[in-house]
Order: sequence, then C-alpha cells, then structure tokens
Amino acid sequence: MTETLIEWIRTWGELNVASAAALAAVFILSGLVLIPRTFLCLAAGAIFGPPAIPIILPSTTTGSIIAFLLARYLLTERLQRELDRHPRLRAIADAIDGESWRIVGLLRLGSPVPSTVQNYFFGLSRVGLLPFALATFFFTIPQIILYVYLGAAGRAALLDEESSILSRVLMGIGIATLTTVVVVVVHKSRIALRRVSELSD
Repeated sequence: MTETLIEWIRTWGELNVASAAALAAVFILSGLVLIPRTFLCLAAGAIFGPPAIPIILPSTTTGSIIAFLLARYLLTERLQRELDRHPRLRAIADAIDGESWRIVGLLRLGSPVPSTVQNYFFGLSRVGLLPFALATFFFTIPQIILYVYLGAAGRAALLDEESSILSRVLMGIGIATLTTVVVVVVHKSRIALRRVSELSD
C-alpha cells in the first residue's frame, strides 16, 4: 500500500492545490491505518521538497485526531480487550492517565510503537483531546522535518550533477547535524518513557 500511495503522489507532479489535497489525504489516512509515515515523508520530500512540511504536519495531526475519536467513542470495547492482553501497554496507559500530554509527547518523539497504534491507544486513555492534538502536532515536528529534508536532499544530490563538492559537503553536514539532534532527542525521550512506565508497574 505504501508503494502504491507514493506512486499516486508522484503522479500529481508539482505542488499545487490538487497535489496538496492529495498529499493531505494520504497523511490523514496514515493516521488511521498502518502505513509507515517515514517512507511517506521521504517520498514527499523527494517529490515536493520542504514546502510539503506545512501540509504534512496538520494532515498528520488530523488523521491522529480522527483515530483518537474513533477509539474513544466507537471502538472502545474492542481496543480495551487488546490493551488488556499487553501488560506493558497497560502500564503506559496508566502513565498517560497520570502524566497527560507529557507522555503523548514522549511517545511521539521516540517509541517503538507505530504512531497509528498510538493514536487509538491514546483514545482509550483519559488524556483530553486538545492536549493530545497539541502534543501530537508539536512533538512530531522534528522527525517530519528530518525525513522530508532527507528526501529533498537525496533528490537534489541525484539530480544536480553540476553541484559543487562544497555544496554537497555542506548538504551532508546539514543532514548529519539534523539527524544527530533527532537521534539524541529520541534516545532521551525513550529513556524518560521507560522510567515512567517502570514507575507505573
């Protein structure tokens, strides 16, 4: 499905109203079904470049909100049964109830749990819709910017044969710096999340 969506995005060509709407629809969908958002961000960066970021961020948040509301009001019993089968997830759920948006932020920054699963998971907690939406929006910014930028930089490096060695070196330094910052933030957030979940056990 991911490859199909990427090819569909590519057919829209340059970024305009129609292609922006198509891109938004894909990222809203990624909040509802298990589609690797990383590859979508890389593809969007390669196809449209950094201008795709202002479209991806609100669309990702919108998809997350829809899944959150579905879990809270329509799929509650079914998802609760799944949650009860995983003690680790139940511990994190208890931590969410106690820490609210802070745990949402930590999970958005760095978690082995796919973001789509997180969306439904948060809907089962007592976290409010507004704190959830704001934490989702702001704490997904680092990774989205990184992956879109990597996609755009990769395309530029492949297509711009006349670019100087200096420009390529500077591009590499920029990518390495941005990647390092995101990796450090993700690592620290996972440590903090582990401590919180252990305290909830």
